[in-house]
Amino acid sequence: MFKQLFLKIYALIGCLFFVSPASSQDILTKLDSAIKVADKIIETDNRVFFRNVESLIVYFQGNIIFEKYYNGYPKDSLHQIQSQTKSIVALLMGIAIDHGFIKDENVPVSVYFPEYFDTGDNLKSRLAVKDLLTMSSGFEWEEMIPLDDPKNDNINMFRSNSWLKYALSRPMAKESFTEFKYNSGCPMIVAGIIEKSTNMLLEDFANKYLFVPLGISEYSWIKDSTGFCHAGGGLFLRPKDMLKIGILVLNKGKWDNRKIVSENWIQKATKSYFLTSFDNSGYGYFWWVREMLTNKAKTTNVISAEGAGGQKLYIFNEYNLVVAFTERNYRTPQVGPLFIKETILKSLD
Repeated sequence: MFKQLFLKIYALIGCLFFVSPASSQDILTKLDSAIKVADKIIETDNRVFFRNVESLIVYFQGNIIFEKYYNGYPKDSLHQIQSQTKSIVALLMGIAIDHGFIKDENVPVSVYFPEYFDTGDNLKSRLAVKDLLTMSSGFEWEEMIPLDDPKNDNINMFRSNSWLKYALSRPMAKESFTEFKYNSGCPMIVAGIIEKSTNMLLEDFANKYLFVPLGISEYSWIKDSTGFCHAGGGLFLRPKDMLKIGILVLNKGKWDNRKIVSENWIQKATKSYFLTSFDNSGYGYFWWVREMLTNKAKTTNVISAEGAGGQKLYIFNEYNLVVAFTERNYRTPQVGPLFIKETILKSLD
């Protein structure tokens, strides 16, 4: 097991450090040692999941302390970030609210798409933007089933001519904001609301209000036949630019002391509203929220944006730390979560 390999090697370096209380320099020293161990494993272990690692970037206390690209992955090439796209769409909704295009996340969805909301359907008429952001919409939706299952709504949506229309057309199964159920149609509707309220394409809005301010100049977006961006997983960014998203959230919505999105929205987006069945993670506004154990067995809050195949962005607010991983482990174990658990967390006191 590659977990045992991480544990064994980490134990060899862990005994070198007995500093209490820990300072930033103490933690940096431990992080450096832990990263060197992980880097060597990724470089030398021939098992397929290590061969599928593409990049690892670590930001700590205002600096990138490690950045490396593996297995022939070009440094500045665009990478499909999969469902991390959803987390960025949540930030875009906050920006739209901050700029007054949308009142707040409690606005009924029917305000923007009345044609899809039968006034006699009390469940659907009460659906609010917040219900979409927390994936508690109450729609009839099946996604966590085999991709070749004809009932898989995510695949059916992707194969449809209009992703937004497919998502809006789903009937209700239960009252909204009562239960988390993963639904990649929710960010499509959120994106549609941003476009309706701003009179801008999602891509143009993102470019003006998020990408340009962060110095992100290269990106691409998968679109359907109507030209609508895949808001659930179709964004391509450079790994280092995805790291910028994590730093923005870490800095409570500021970039170079300029407010990009309000601190109030960051707090809302990274607050847990529902406990999910995904390793007992909490869920905010398209952001994952966890309490994880450090080396001293104390809990620390960890915010993450996660995409299929191992696209991971972890934010440790308490330690001013961001870790970004990209992989191609769609059918094999992912290295990023193990790296976080067995090296990064064990470096934190």
